[in-house]
Amino acid sequence: MRRLICLGLVLLVCVAGGVARAAGRHAFVVGVDAYPNLGAGARLERPVADARAVGAALDALGYRVTLLTAEVTQEAFLRRFGRFADQVQPGDTALFYFAGHGIALQGTNYLLPADIPAIEPGQELLARTRALAEADLSAALRERGARVVVMVIDACRDNPFPRTGTRSLGLARGLARSEPAEGVFSLYAAGAGQQALDRLPGRDASPNSVFTRVFVEQLKRPGLNLIDLGETVRDEVVKLAETVPHKQVPAYYNEVRGARFISLAGEAPPATAMPAAAPPAPFPQPAERPAPAPPAAVAAASPPPAGPPASRDARSGLFNHPIMLDPRGDNWLALRSRPSAREGERLRKLGPEALFTVEGSQGIWLKVRLRSGETGWVHGDYVGCCRRAPLAE
Repeated sequence: MRRLICLGLVLLVCVAGGVARAAGRHAFVVGVDAYPNLGAGARLERPVADARAVGAALDALGYRVTLLTAEVTQEAFLRRFGRFADQVQPGDTALFYFAGHGIALQGTNYLLPADIPAIEPGQELLARTRALAEADLSAALRERGARVVVMVIDACRDNPFPRTGTRSLGLARGLARSEPAEGVFSLYAAGAGQQALDRLPGRDASPNSVFTRVFVEQLKRPGLNLIDLGETVRDEVVKLAETVPHKQVPAYYNEVRGARFISLAGEAPPATAMPAAAPPAPFPQPAERPAPAPPAAVAAASPPPAGPPASRDARSGLFNHPIMLDPRGDNWLALRSRPSAREGERLRKLGPEALFTVEGSQGIWLKVRLRSGETGWVHGDYVGCCRRAPLAE
């Protein structure tokens, strides 16, 4: 009987552990060099090498990478992408990277598979059915419940389709400005209508495009949030392009809530965070109160496994306040008894000046302790970092 009880307890623990799932990180990476139907002039030098560099960097960061660089026909792409999308679960991070040719048609950006036919001006319907709509790809990942979708497009090159007089199929070069859907962060190799350089003229020792060589290096930086990633990549690419000289200004568009607290590479080095056991500093006088420190990036892309005990969060041991509240809305954050908006109960409302310390995390939820000693769970999208205050109210 005792053995049966022990076995039952083991099975119970295993089942409970199976229910709680750590959010995953997935990447679909594509590089297309050759376009046989468009002639030798449409061939590119760097996309396959670019895709391999991005795939290797993401693999080193713990992403589950699907790399597609050979026989990238429309059918092969869609079949592989469908299998990839099926792996994405609610709460996951999904990153899509494409290097190759793209085209803008009536304000929509399309990515070109290797078997795209030579399409003449006036045949836009054919082009749309044989190309890959960027918006459809990101929508498929959002439909799977991905919490964050990152679209990185290095396809802002010259239009590869033949021209008829002054007419062309879509924009002559580059892609169109495209506002992403909710939950999507988009990063383009160049601004609307600009050409992205496949390589620098002359002896260019780098095997990667001007954009991708910068993107890969910045991608590896722990703690670099999505907004700073876009800003840094843009600035560094502009500097490189100006040496040619050439105008190439990468563009990014953000519709991800809490993007300033999301890092694709993970948390910043531990040295940047205070130890959890550090006692709070004496409460300063109002005239001497220090300004809030800059936010510490939190890697929502790879939260620790759910279930007790709660894992440590980058903000652990630091008093925080909910800084992402909308003053035009209800302007409060719920302190809940469980890490869920549907289960448990709301313990109280926390205003924009509420202070607490983070004791752990479970997915997107943070376990916090108020200065009064009361504990509960709050949604991590609304929590900033960091501010000191005494424990006693």
